[in-house]
Amino acid sequence: MVEAWVVGLAAGYLLGSIPVGLWIGRSVHGVDLRAGGSGKIGATNVYRRLGLKWSLVVFLLDVFKGIVPVVIVRAAFDSPTGDVLAAMAALIGHVYPVYAGFHGGRAAATGFGALLILTPTVGGVAILVCLIILAITRIMSLAVVLGITVSAATQGLLVAFGGEPDAYYGFAVGAWVVVLFAHRDNLRRLVAGRERVLGRPSPGVGP
Repeated sequence: MVEAWVVGLAAGYLLGSIPVGLWIGRSVHGVDLRAGGSGKIGATNVYRRLGLKWSLVVFLLDVFKGIVPVVIVRAAFDSPTGDVLAAMAALIGHVYPVYAGFHGGRAAATGFGALLILTPTVGGVAILVCLIILAITRIMSLAVVLGITVSAATQGLLVAFGGEPDAYYGFAVGAWVVVLFAHRDNLRRLVAGRERVLGRPSPGVGP
């Protein structure tokens, strides 16, 4: 259904592009998140620059950026492919936001939100894995990468044996690729043993 695809792409990208962290940083503290820390506008850099409270606010709003476009498509159409395009466009919008000079975040929270609305079980597994790894290592990038990797594998199993639409596995793999691409510098630092640990000064720049 072409209409669902067009609506999904437009709604996903335009909503995903909303630079929540950037706007909160500027309006609440007069801080441009892109000028310090990792230079990203997601919850992790907000935590480093503005503290836990605003980090949680940004995280939740970024999660909704992954949920709302899919809800819009589902309300108007019956198209799993449209749902997936809306979710993927939201991720791309978060990484390359039109409202912020195409300089955004790493798509983790928005990706988790999209997973929660597409397949709640997979979204829940992703967040659980992320929280466990974060509690053990305090390395956000490692937690995100492992969480999204496990979610892709879980979604594949649900598509193969649980009757989920094939298109949803396409999203899980697509989200995995986007998130890993957005974390490519973190992955290099992880391999080199120089990735930043939350709450601990270290060489390099975190996620």
